[in-house]
Amino acid sequence: MASEEQKNIRTSKQAEKEDTPKQKKKRKEVKSERKQQGAVRRFISSRIRFIPVWLRVVLIIVLCFAAFYIGLDVGYTKLGDGEDADTVRSLDFWKDMWSYIQGE
Repeated sequence: MASEEQKNIRTSKQAEKEDTPKQKKKRKEVKSERKQQGAVRRFISSRIRFIPVWLRVVLIIVLCFAAFYIGLDVGYTKLGDGEDADTVRSLDFWKDMWSYIQGE
């Protein structure tokens, strides 16, 4: 009887090694989730960019100039009571403005 009890008693190490089917299933699920997350991380870090970095920089510069141009146009004609939008685009206008700022 004592030998049967000794057989039935498990040490903590043996208990850790022998898991229930539910624990095994849960461990497999966690492992597969980690693999999927790792695959997603690798995909994100190694994906091909649709718009290259140099093209993004050029686009931002072009958009800034376009916003400046549209702002000049709207500011002069709509807000500043200017007559014609072509006036703000002419070089003579900006020469006159520069001489006005310099006090000439």
